[in-house]
Amino acid sequence: MTSHVNAERARLIIDELVRCGIDQFILAPGFRSAPLALAAVSHPASHVTVHFDERGNAFFALGHGRATLKPCVWITTSGTAAVNGFPAVVESAMDEVPMICLTADRPPELRDTGSNQTIDQVHLFGHYPKWFADLPPPSSQEDEEFIRSTIDYAVFQARNGPVHLNCMFREPLLEVDYKEKSIPEIPWPDRARPQTHYSTQMGANVNLEDELVKKIQGAERGMIVAGRLQTLDEGKAISQLALHLGWPVLPDVCATIEAPDLEVNFFDLIVRSKLFADRNFPDVILHFGGPLVSKELQKYLVSAPSSTYALITPSYNRIDPFHAVTDRIQEAIPDFCRAIKNRLSVNHSGSTWRDVWLHADSIIQELLSSTLREDLSEPSIVWELSHLVDKSNWIFGASSMPIRDLQIFLSRREKINFSVFSNRGASGIDGTLATVSGIAQTRSEGGTVLLGDLAMLHDLNSLSLLKDKNVTIVVINNNGGGIFHMLPLALNREDFEKVLGTPHNMNFQCVAEQFQIPYSLAGSLEQFRKTWCLAASTPGPSLIEVQTNRKENAMLHKKLYDLAVERIEAIF
Repeated sequence: MTSHVNAERARLIIDELVRCGIDQFILAPGFRSAPLALAAVSHPASHVTVHFDERGNAFFALGHGRATLKPCVWITTSGTAAVNGFPAVVESAMDEVPMICLTADRPPELRDTGSNQTIDQVHLFGHYPKWFADLPPPSSQEDEEFIRSTIDYAVFQARNGPVHLNCMFREPLLEVDYKEKSIPEIPWPDRARPQTHYSTQMGANVNLEDELVKKIQGAERGMIVAGRLQTLDEGKAISQLALHLGWPVLPDVCATIEAPDLEVNFFDLIVRSKLFADRNFPDVILHFGGPLVSKELQKYLVSAPSSTYALITPSYNRIDPFHAVTDRIQEAIPDFCRAIKNRLSVNHSGSTWRDVWLHADSIIQELLSSTLREDLSEPSIVWELSHLVDKSNWIFGASSMPIRDLQIFLSRREKINFSVFSNRGASGIDGTLATVSGIAQTRSEGGTVLLGDLAMLHDLNSLSLLKDKNVTIVVINNNGGGIFHMLPLALNREDFEKVLGTPHNMNFQCVAEQFQIPYSLAGSLEQFRKTWCLAASTPGPSLIEVQTNRKENAMLHKKLYDLAVERIEAIF
């Protein structure tokens, strides 16, 4: 079946290129690239030029892109054949000429083995391509959304320079008798929209604007999702658009939104109820800003049978881990919000839909208020911070469990204006205190950093950077990697504890003394409240340690998740 899936993969790639408006292909003879070449030739809307010299082909593609400002696709086989395109790729990059390079390659098990004609084609053209992707060999279970969305992004990146897609294929590449054997058919639609339609501006593409505006105007169950935002102006613009549309807003913990009457705080717990989620799918999703902390919300959005999932952000990054985005608009968020508001009349037809979400949010608010007010725990620390900080304060959530707990349990219902920061680009636990010091340097008001014991141990030296900063350091010390206890593994196994738990049996009192930072050990929730208030009102840094048990913490989280689902399903 390998030859069948090779043909199917190649046809997916070529079909999506044509959907994106790319119809010019040039290729040279080659066996590893044969699936791509045959797919290009067979597409009814393609224009294929065949020439025996790869170097000339690459410059042909360059010339076409220079004349039309649209990329031509250069298809080549593996090995030194691909290297012949390097001069044209350099010229394309230096002069910002559109160009797409499809190089066929051997599968990964043949790399670095001495296999004939197998060279290292990963980043073959160095830093010259605007974007590179190493596409894995196809399998019997094709992930169509992944391939199509990858091609869409490649075309978007190729607007002003070369893009390199390295396409791996396993043998057998083709049927033994190609003419008589059938290849699995993928429809060649005459006019089909790309899976993800890219636009750099609202207004620059009138058809896209009209199409998207109509979908927003006609939405009966519209939803606004806000990922990480860069400025307060972005949050204000999103809030104003939400008020104009009357749609519920689901903000990431790192997004500051000012629409309290529309804001759903506890969506991470709400969508854990499959019964609620299955009955309450949006038909249009407007996702502003960066990626989301909540995996539960991501899974819900991906499973939603929405006809429109629009992602709006000025970022050049792809931000589509589940290949679900239908409209990708690269534009300043305030500009987009203004453009939509100016085009749309007020439409509150989805008020029942919105009220369902707000009612569910109130149920979770009451649940957490009744369960997290007395006993000291990792969730209760976050709940307390919700009511301790105000708009003159800010919080930094370290990677691993702290930022996740902030997403799940932090309430902004009473005080919505404080900022939450986190290093969510790569989500590493290193450098947490140093990052906080850099933030504190720019803020006149004090802040709080919530981090785990491992993140603290990774960055102890940076406590010296905080000696003159108004920062309250809250260390959750559960003696190791608490997040791993959230995994469905045998928690009592000795090897689990040794490899993932990594207990260190240390506390941070002596560390605080070494760096001359006031230290407190909070043994109860009431003591934490008093200690935090004293630290926040005292100039300079303070360190509050909270010692918890990893296994008990995991059980508490599960209990809260189950209670949330139970309460939601009892009402809905």
